[in-house]
Amino acid sequence: MKASSSGTAGRSRHRGTSHYATADTASSTGGKTVSYRMPPVTISADRQMDLLAAAVTTCATGRSAAKIRDLVRETGLNRDVTASLRFLTDTGLLTSGPAGWTPTVAGARVGRTWPTDREATRTLFGEVWRDSWVYQLLVASVPAETSLSTEDVAKAMRPYPTSRLTPWVHLVDWLELARYMERADDGTLRLSNTVDRDTRHSRPSDPEPPEPSAATEPGPQLGLVLPLSMKQLEQLNAEDYGAVMRSLATIYDVLSRQRA
Repeated sequence: MKASSSGTAGRSRHRGTSHYATADTASSTGGKTVSYRMPPVTISADRQMDLLAAAVTTCATGRSAAKIRDLVRETGLNRDVTASLRFLTDTGLLTSGPAGWTPTVAGARVGRTWPTDREATRTLFGEVWRDSWVYQLLVASVPAETSLSTEDVAKAMRPYPTSRLTPWVHLVDWLELARYMERADDGTLRLSNTVDRDTRHSRPSDPEPPEPSAATEPGPQLGLVLPLSMKQLEQLNAEDYGAVMRSLATIYDVLSRQRA
């Protein structure tokens, strides 16, 4: 997808939609609620990138932050600008404060080159956005080597079947803009090679069970704390391991006599 097509796609798919589709979406993961701040569907992805570029340009003049009126003047956008800035903030490209909106280091890298070289910026954008919840949710939700429609991708990523689909459909424009997804001639999408295959569908590994102590090792008693973890003990050479075990045996013997 060319960056300029993102704007056309965003406008044609979401014509007539209103700003209420930008509300946060909550997902419960492992008993913890995660809130996703969605981009406004009334502004195409590439135009929202113009806001980031405008913030970089404004702050490059020596200003500590850009105000909304500065961004409106620079971009000509006057609707749902705040919602877009909040999405850019939530995904690590901006920070907000009393003075206004300031690009992060990653946001400054992306916004600085966006006006002059959008194709190169798309690649850079995909790299710096890997720490965002968008990328993490994508690799955990969308299967690799599978062709999907835009709606299928949106349905796979939204947290609940009852969540509004429109914001998630619009988010697909961002996935294409970051080169995370490639669109085939028939209009279907699939994960691109820029998405790390090692992190696709990765699940947190189960905690390792505690390692049982060898039967010949004197077990720690109440009041006796092992000076090293079991993993650290395994890394000792035979001489050091024997010295630690002898020390533990001596301490154990002293404690046993005290309790006798």
